[in-house]
Amino acid sequence: DLHLAQFFKILSLMGFPWADRLEHVNYGLVLGMSTRKGTAVFLNQIIKEASSVMHEQMRRNEDKYNAIEDPEMVSQEVGITGIKIQDMAAKRINNYTFNWDRMLSFEGDTGPYLQYAHVRLTSMERKNPELLPLPPPSQIDTSSLADSTHARDIAILLGSYPDVVKTAMKTHEPSGVVTFAFRLSHAISSAWETLVVKGEKDLDKARARLWLYLCARDVLGAAMRLLSIRPLERM
Repeated sequence: DLHLAQFFKILSLMGFPWADRLEHVNYGLVLGMSTRKGTAVFLNQIIKEASSVMHEQMRRNEDKYNAIEDPEMVSQEVGITGIKIQDMAAKRINNYTFNWDRMLSFEGDTGPYLQYAHVRLTSMERKNPELLPLPPPSQIDTSSLADSTHARDIAILLGSYPDVVKTAMKTHEPSGVVTFAFRLSHAISSAWETLVVKGEKDLDKARARLWLYLCARDVLGAAMRLLSIRPLERM
């Protein structure tokens, strides 16, 4: 920190007009970064191994695997997501220990879990074609959502997203966006059993719920893209 502060001061004394706007965005260390065999490696080797592990896991469900147009691409994206989320989950100044098992798990607050949450939201349109196309938001009867705690939780989170983005930009801190994405994913997961779409006989309720889930999909996808993660539609 001192070295860069002195460097910025020198640039200012040299008369560069942009010197006073320079800022040191510092990071902690990644501890124990190695392959699963324990050897130190470069990032491209980590990505390759993570993609391979994800590909093996995907092949365990033959039906879903066969429905994926490009399994190699999907497995690589899930692996990269795991790496990025592990790196951005904690505040950037903190050191963290590289953990293969946690990084590639579909359980807990991990990259694969985020991708799964987005994929499940994306599948709602495919599973409910009879409700499409949805009318404009102003014509959707959302009154049934007002009585649902789960719906309110999701709506409040969606409304908070702009402030999350502003804070991340101001602090250069991606961990807040990661935390938001997980909170939204958890809220959606809690709502599945009560805010049912498929099989709901009241079409107004079904459309309102589908609209809420699609809004959540759009915001979750936006948060992932902000973190330089490609949201997947199938996996």
